[in-house]
Amino acid sequence: MGEIIRESGDLAASPEQASFPLLERFVASFRSATPPEHLLFGDSVALRVAAGEPDATTLEDMVAGLLAPSRTCRIALSAFHSQVYCLFCHCIARLAHRPRTVVMPINLRSFSTSWDLHPDYQFLTETALLDDYAHGKWVGREPLAANPVARAIFQAIPVRLASGEVLPVSHFLNRIGERDTDPDSPAWRSRLRDIFSFHYMEEIHPRHRKLAYFGAAIKCLRRHGIGVGLYLTPINHVAGETYVGPEFKRVVSGNVQVVLRFLGHYGIVETSAADLEHGRKPMGAVLDCTFDHDASAFFTPQNATEHLRHSARQDLARKIALLMNTIGQESQGQ
Repeated sequence: MGEIIRESGDLAASPEQASFPLLERFVASFRSATPPEHLLFGDSVALRVAAGEPDATTLEDMVAGLLAPSRTCRIALSAFHSQVYCLFCHCIARLAHRPRTVVMPINLRSFSTSWDLHPDYQFLTETALLDDYAHGKWVGREPLAANPVARAIFQAIPVRLASGEVLPVSHFLNRIGERDTDPDSPAWRSRLRDIFSFHYMEEIHPRHRKLAYFGAAIKCLRRHGIGVGLYLTPINHVAGETYVGPEFKRVVSGNVQVVLRFLGHYGIVETSAADLEHGRKPMGAVLDCTFDHDASAFFTPQNATEHLRHSARQDLARKIALLMNTIGQESQGQ
């Protein structure tokens, strides 16, 4: 298993100030005498393991094990997204050492209103602290949190689906909160149709802010000569088609193409594990893993989840490690 980086830095805030342990770990890791070669970002997909699985190795730990003896710094938290990754990348200029490679996930759900505008997923404290550090400041901050007004506004935001239907966020949140124990009932199918639609059926605009943050992160890493890898997280597309219909895959495929075209403008080439295994060595590459697995690969086969069971985690970890090793070889030669 790859070495786990858990050192503490000297950035701890006073009790009345906000703290950010992952930033402390990040800085301490690249300040150590044996800094990591790789930096791996992630959201809950990198951390979650299904209940009862005999092997509870997380995705990020699997990747680190495959990359050993090289060291890997892992920065992951549920609902992390491109803005957070981008700000971490801007902090790299302040580090004593720099990684050779950086890999970021692209979770299609993060572009949806359900995630992009959710008050709890703005990470107000964390992004403020990252911006401070990137600008050479560490003066401490009071914790920042969304207030009731922000939550009320979120509930009223209209969600425009690819079908043309427009419904407020509150409609979908209410649907998520409903429970029905009969998987064959119309209510069950209707609820899951709405949940899959809420998370995946909005068309991604080429100027979406989450894409812009990926672009800024790539530019930053390129300035430092760091190899850049990205991968689109697998989604439960089979269940999506079951409950939404054939238009589900059409919309998701269109969104994938928007993302890939955007990355292409930054010199990030679409590749595959097979291409990488046969010697392709791009400085920047993206793996499209969106449709890699059927419903059995996910925690609950009928739900809109990106959380993977053991064999699927192994498959994705192998691809991420291959991507990291390949872009690392290329960046080393620059």
